[in-house]
Amino acid sequence: MMISNNPFEVLGLDPRATEEQSVQQAGRLRQRCTDEPALTAIRQAVQTLTGNADDRQLHALLAHPRPAYEWPALEKCLSPHRRPPATTATPNVCPTLDLAEFTALLRALLAEELELTAEPFEPVTAKVEPIELFRQAAEAHWQSLLCDPGA
Repeated sequence: MMISNNPFEVLGLDPRATEEQSVQQAGRLRQRCTDEPALTAIRQAVQTLTGNADDRQLHALLAHPRPAYEWPALEKCLSPHRRPPATTATPNVCPTLDLAEFTALLRALLAEELELTAEPFEPVTAKVEPIELFRQAAEAHWQSLLCDPGA
């Protein structure tokens, strides 16, 4: 069942259906439905259709004027394919897992992944002047005074 926003589509009803027909259809759908979200959608659809007349008319105008929820041609096409075809061939047997081979493969992959190579050092090209070092040290000392008033 496809869940829609229109209560007529949720219940699979024609927009000209009466309130009694919507309640009867909801009862039939609730008996067949098993999942909770679909049941909630059915309850909400019935509440909408049996509630305010203006809301019902709005949903009737927004619904398809001639809905066809059940098509005989579609049923005829789907009926042969409801069950999987019967097969006489034996299913392929999955080979058993060779733990020794699997362990060897994992060890080889792990050894490749864990090979560590030393990265070369990058040469330092920026030269820092001594006056700049003095300024940074003075700034750090000045900021430390804020945290330690007794210094």
